[in-house]
Amino acid sequence: MALGHIHKSYAEEGWIFNPGSIEANNVEEGQFERGAFLVEIDKDGTITPELKTDYQQRPIVRLQLKMRTQDAMESVAEGASALITQSIKSKKLIPDHQPIVELRITGTVGFDRLELDTRELQKQLKEQSNALIFLLRYDVDEAAYASPIAEEASRLEVEQEVFTDLLAANSVYKKQAAKLAHGLIDLKERQMAGESEESLYELVEGLLAKE
Repeated sequence: MALGHIHKSYAEEGWIFNPGSIEANNVEEGQFERGAFLVEIDKDGTITPELKTDYQQRPIVRLQLKMRTQDAMESVAEGASALITQSIKSKKLIPDHQPIVELRITGTVGFDRLELDTRELQKQLKEQSNALIFLLRYDVDEAAYASPIAEEASRLEVEQEVFTDLLAANSVYKKQAAKLAHGLIDLKERQMAGESEESLYELVEGLLAKE
């Protein structure tokens, strides 16, 4: 019995045969054995199946990059590019074959995840790998900090802790979180007092220059 539809090759009881799909339908099927069955039946009814896979199938390469909280935003692109280079050197990824490549970026990052231009990164990696299709899965979480705040804490103390937590979650400002938090409170008070934008920008420039 010759079957179809199911994309993974299998045989049952020596007479039921499913070859799988000629090509993968999605990246999850990239590791499935598949092809076309050549089945011979001799005069006495003996069935001899052979799965033919000796044709050029589009290669599918699946990669994963895990980020850490201390990694800066620039390290995402650097790490992804290094992973592509490493995969090419190891022959896991062969640009001449124009593969389908999936890169899944996971882990926790110390910056606003939406700040990363994933379209531009995908374009760069597609060119580097010479992929027919490059799938970029950006599945990271943002680092979060929540310091315990006493019920009797004043408004100023609450603001200080909130600003400190926000800054501590960013890899760029983490080491200066406490100092910059004081600066942000000062900035807020001055803005509410009606100081000019020029004066406020000067304050921010001064805070960042002291990092």
